[in-house]
Amino acid sequence: MNSSPAPKRANGGDTATSPSTPSPPPKKIIKARAGDSPLSDHDRDPNPEEKAVDPTHAADKAEEGEGEEEKNDPLRTIEIEEIGDDEEMQTIDLPDRGPALVFGASCAQGRAVIEGLTEHGYGPIYGATRDIKTCDARYAQDVLDVTLVQLDLTDVQALEKVLSETRATSIFLVSTTDMPTGNGDRADFGFQSAEDVECDTIKTFFDTLVKVFKADGLSRHVVFSALDNVKSICYSGGGDPWIEPLEDGSICPHYSAKGRAGEYAMELLKDINGLTLTLLTLPFFHSNFLGFATPLPNEGNTQWTISACFGDNSAIDMLSVSDLSYIVPELFDEPTVYGGRNIRASAERITMEEVADEFSDLFGKDVLYNPLTPKEMAQLPIPAAGCMAQMCQFLGDPRSAHDIEGTASVMFPRKPQLFRDWLLINSDNKAFEEVGLSIDPKELTTVTVFGASGLQGTSVVKGLLTDTRKHYQVRATTRHLDGAHAQVLLAMDPERVTLVQADFESVESCAAAVDGADGAFLATDFFEGASEHVVDEHHARNIIDACEASHTVRHVVFSTMEYIEEINKKLVPDEGEERREEKAGESDRIDIRARAAAYARTKKLSCTFVLMPCYSEMFYKLLMPQLVVDEGTGEERAIMTVPTKGDTKVMCMSVDDLGPAVASIFDSYQVYAGHEIGLVTEFVSVKEMTDILADAYIAQTKGEGDEKSVEMKEIPMERWIEQKDTYMKDFGEMFKYLSHSGAVRKRHSVAKTMKLLPETKPFKKWVEQNKDKTQFRQSLGLR
Repeated sequence: MNSSPAPKRANGGDTATSPSTPSPPPKKIIKARAGDSPLSDHDRDPNPEEKAVDPTHAADKAEEGEGEEEKNDPLRTIEIEEIGDDEEMQTIDLPDRGPALVFGASCAQGRAVIEGLTEHGYGPIYGATRDIKTCDARYAQDVLDVTLVQLDLTDVQALEKVLSETRATSIFLVSTTDMPTGNGDRADFGFQSAEDVECDTIKTFFDTLVKVFKADGLSRHVVFSALDNVKSICYSGGGDPWIEPLEDGSICPHYSAKGRAGEYAMELLKDINGLTLTLLTLPFFHSNFLGFATPLPNEGNTQWTISACFGDNSAIDMLSVSDLSYIVPELFDEPTVYGGRNIRASAERITMEEVADEFSDLFGKDVLYNPLTPKEMAQLPIPAAGCMAQMCQFLGDPRSAHDIEGTASVMFPRKPQLFRDWLLINSDNKAFEEVGLSIDPKELTTVTVFGASGLQGTSVVKGLLTDTRKHYQVRATTRHLDGAHAQVLLAMDPERVTLVQADFESVESCAAAVDGADGAFLATDFFEGASEHVVDEHHARNIIDACEASHTVRHVVFSTMEYIEEINKKLVPDEGEERREEKAGESDRIDIRARAAAYARTKKLSCTFVLMPCYSEMFYKLLMPQLVVDEGTGEERAIMTVPTKGDTKVMCMSVDDLGPAVASIFDSYQVYAGHEIGLVTEFVSVKEMTDILADAYIAQTKGEGDEKSVEMKEIPMERWIEQKDTYMKDFGEMFKYLSHSGAVRKRHSVAKTMKLLPETKPFKKWVEQNKDKTQFRQSLGLR
């Protein structure tokens, strides 16, 4: 990004939103700080009142600050800084899905939802929180670009004002139970009161929502972060409850409060046309292992134990908070599908014994699960121990089961994060370090690149060698050590590149290729330049098996693609398009990558999956002008053939950018473990590409003193593909598919790509940057 002058501050102080629909906010690069630096703890209460927050929502504890309301401005919005008109900033073109309002903006759930809404094109985004001066609130403001609103849900007047003035049509609601801290031999009183207070507060929210709707008629969709009404479930069979109540009669008050309120809201809104409600009932969060479920060591630090009353070999539904960034926007995107439903989210069902094994495998320590009885857990010296014991007893029971397949359907085609990936990502968390769990901090510096002579492999070799953060050694596989492609790779840096002969038919040969390597890159590339290492699913499985069996490989980056057959079955095509029937063998060249990636997910491997879009380089050949001699005048004319529906957007990125992206992933592989990253720098239409290339062609011919005009000729897609040679037909089919499916486009993110590649260029600037290079000129038929 180009450097810019100092940002200009907006006039005035605190601003209140207008009752009319707010216009989109200006481009923001930094906001005014709410107090001191967001990185300091200056304004935190040094002696905060001890409160027990929802254990299942342990990461949401930031909501416990109260803050003082300003009577003259209940919204407490914060001044922002703008980019001046004369400043240049690279922007991301996103669909406009309208304003959104997130309650609990400074808690983990709120942050995840805000990130997802931003990526999905919602905006402006307002974040409501009880204290706008906490570090977490300032993070939401300064980093996530949210307009903060100070609000306590118990303040009905301020709530009504926020709902009216933000005009938000998509609302996410998460609440927190302020529970007493009774535990051990202390009386467990006050929990029922905490449950009733939270339940009444949520009910009041929905009553106020109805009131505002009757006044302004604005349709709204609310996604409520709910939990089960455990008390009702325990008494549903008649007789005594199967979970013993606390002394005040409460059962899982922090669950039951949200469950009761969710039932009330569903009944209240069911007949109100214009107000849509989706309950998102959440399971046990992975982040609880940073809190009460952290493995604790014995006196000699020789064994660590997770002590809880989940039962023996009971499978627990779990989910990562970060997956809410995908789930909630999808629920908002499809109100007719998810409205009026209770989505019981879960990524996996895993036993505590399996959890302990994952800890042991990662940290190399003896970690065990110690199954307690509910009474034993209620005596532990932790806040609200009796309530926590009830929660664990409930979660270990089959009656608490969630819907894994339904969650996968909501997130499709993305994959939810599994516990083992979450654990690797958070392995350096202070909570683990404090109990003596840490892993070898040794950096990943030697990478085996499978398929190194292909377009993707070559790019990755270059990216690793030019990375400025680490000094990588590269093991580049090839079948022919003396081949021309192999020698080009070696010439890049003879001291850091080692050519390794590998036969993908042999697991042993693949194992030898990764011997001593910390990481591995695998691409199943079938385009030009890949002729010597075309790999099928069997080859990919051999490489994956070799990496899993290796004692040194800590991370694999797998370049894969979408599963066409699966997507065609599960998703409806874009509006106006018919479901596509595959020709025999047409999709298999793409699907083998997806099937191989699915195989890798079943292995005990730390992987990051990257999905490449159409290569910018390939449009040289797909859209290359054809020179035609006019029989009458003898003059040459340049004709570009363009497929019909040339206004269809397609993803693109230069394959040269893959290398730096993969290097960035290896640099911080723990952060990206288990992630699927759909790379794309721009969504651009064929017509736009054609115009850009035509302008470049005209400029080049003019520079040579032989300026030519370019004529456009539209032909059917099938005929356009048939005109290409063999490998370009393959690419043409992929282009047709990537242009067709909205599901594929949804899987790729410009924002995430920009995080890995902040210097990457959109197609037009990329052409300008490359137009004088020999490869570009030759592809356009120029000298």
